[in-house]
Amino acid sequence: MALSYLKAKRKGLRQAFTLNLKKIEKILDNCQLLLSEELLKEENGEQLLSEDFEEAEAYRDRYLENCSKIENRLRENSAPSEAEKRKFKLPKIELKKLNGDPKEFLAFWSQFKKIHDDSSIAEEDKMQYLLQSAEPHSNAERPVLSFPATAANYSKAIEQLKERFGRDDLLVQIYVRDLLGLVMKNAVKGRSKKDLTYLYDELEGKLRAFFRVLRKNSREVWRFPDPVS
Repeated sequence: MALSYLKAKRKGLRQAFTLNLKKIEKILDNCQLLLSEELLKEENGEQLLSEDFEEAEAYRDRYLENCSKIENRLRENSAPSEAEKRKFKLPKIELKKLNGDPKEFLAFWSQFKKIHDDSSIAEEDKMQYLLQSAEPHSNAERPVLSFPATAANYSKAIEQLKERFGRDDLLVQIYVRDLLGLVMKNAVKGRSKKDLTYLYDELEGKLRAFFRVLRKNSREVWRFPDPVS
């Protein structure tokens, strides 16, 4: 009961503070506008306006500096967050590199998704993991580097990678092309008995990967009945 009362009281104080803050900001803006107009009427108005601006900025800097000190002090006094605790427990893992090959994206994402879904890892840290996972100078690195490495851009970078390398329809086209190429190559060159085992293993692997993607794309399933259990 006491907790609910305190929360309601805090909510009312926050609303009152926000309302008064907006009023103060409006008054200050009007005052600054009137002051600027009056200063410009003076003989050396531009210089006076510049000095007034610098003085106002000095107060702003002092305000921001003190706000930062308060936030740091509060952070020091508060208990460590779950994310901070987890940072000491995270194992060092060798992340699979994403080189821009769509066929490698599923393997990459199956590993990286553990980081992506971990709510205890900050978004900016996830962005750094993503940068580390992109192979240097590859097609995968370019879309990631196109975004500034900030928390706000992490989800955008992920969506860009999925759109370019993780589309099911693109993977279906690639696997169909690979399978046709494998069959045509074997038909033209022929295979010795020794190569048949290798051909079988290669073909089975490609078919399994192909139908694994196909099952996720209901629009394409009817075109390719699944013969692989």
